[in-house]
Amino acid sequence: MRSFANLFLILFIADGGFSLVDELVILLTRLMPFTALRELLASSVILLAIPLYVILGIDRRLPKRVFLPLILFALLCPFSTWLFPALADLKTYGLIVSIMQVLLGMLPLRYFRQGEERCVTMPPELFAGPFFSLRNTLLYSAASLVVVPMMLILVVLTTVDAYMAEGTSGFMRLGPDGLHMSERVYRRNNQTVRLSGMIHVGDRDYYNQLANSIAPGRMLILAEGVSDTGQKLTNKIDYGKVAGILGLTSQQEMRFRGRLIDAKDLDKPLSKSTGDVRQAVPDILRADVDLKDFRSPTLLFLDAFGKHLQESRSFIQGILALNAWGEKNITPAMYEIIMDDILHRRNMTVVRHLDKALVRYDTLLVPWGALHMKEIEAEVLKRGFILQEKRERTSIDFLKMLQGKKVGGNAVTSKRNG
Repeated sequence: MRSFANLFLILFIADGGFSLVDELVILLTRLMPFTALRELLASSVILLAIPLYVILGIDRRLPKRVFLPLILFALLCPFSTWLFPALADLKTYGLIVSIMQVLLGMLPLRYFRQGEERCVTMPPELFAGPFFSLRNTLLYSAASLVVVPMMLILVVLTTVDAYMAEGTSGFMRLGPDGLHMSERVYRRNNQTVRLSGMIHVGDRDYYNQLANSIAPGRMLILAEGVSDTGQKLTNKIDYGKVAGILGLTSQQEMRFRGRLIDAKDLDKPLSKSTGDVRQAVPDILRADVDLKDFRSPTLLFLDAFGKHLQESRSFIQGILALNAWGEKNITPAMYEIIMDDILHRRNMTVVRHLDKALVRYDTLLVPWGALHMKEIEAEVLKRGFILQEKRERTSIDFLKMLQGKKVGGNAVTSKRNG
């Protein structure tokens, strides 16, 4: 046990030392000479910290005043930027954390002595006492009933956040305070494309902020919304019920002030005066598909989705029922078809409208679901647009949702590139 504890102490100090040197080099030269070694050491420290935390409750000889601060630092540090997102933009944050780790690594010097000298590893004398104490284990276990669940919740939430970031290319972010959606502004010469990640249910102010962000000018909103002219679905998908249960608002209630146009209007020949017209309100085009364009597995899934949402008492029950139904009825091949219809086919539809619209308009706004943004953004970048600005809006405030209050004036942050 002594060797295991000393190995943790040595690796902890080494990780802090290399991190400090690496951060100083990065700040001075922009080089990253020890990054790979830092990642290896940090991973080793975390892997050792988990069993060492358990061992502290069993082996009473291990001094908790030395090891607990180090273990909690190693386990909580990876979550720091998730808990406090502003830290991620602080250039010196890595340096500050490295200094803190080095200082914590000096704790053993205060408590450990071998003869007349201080040391950073545990001397053999500390292991002369009894190994186990029931009182120590019971008290430690009682305290862990608070610590361990909190750590597990952090792991789950950050994992979900990472999954969202991967699937939406960062257009959706889960934070400790709520769900946040990003809008990114791209420019090419005098043209602008705004990609605004959306969610089907959210705070009313979230939708109002986007609707009120429209400025006069030659602007087109490429709206999302699958039509059903052929009445293909027996059970309609109604997010209004879900929104009402959660005390939120459905995206369907968001209203842009503008002039509705048809897709055929984008094919009309340009007049000489078109470029001189300054619109008081934007044009709005439903740049989506109709259900008749979907294949049968997709229609089957959407009808089942609407049916389970209508029949279930809550959204969670509806999703669980849909998942059970899907396991019985949806094959892997069908799943590929469904995802291709719901995501790729619709993405390519809005991109085709975007290409035509760029001939006529200076600004395009694409307020589509966050899952669509990864592919749409790639297509925008292919066309020579350069990311210029990022904005973030809180779509669901967890605290206010739990309090059952309507959200008012949620903050919008803006960050420019370069």
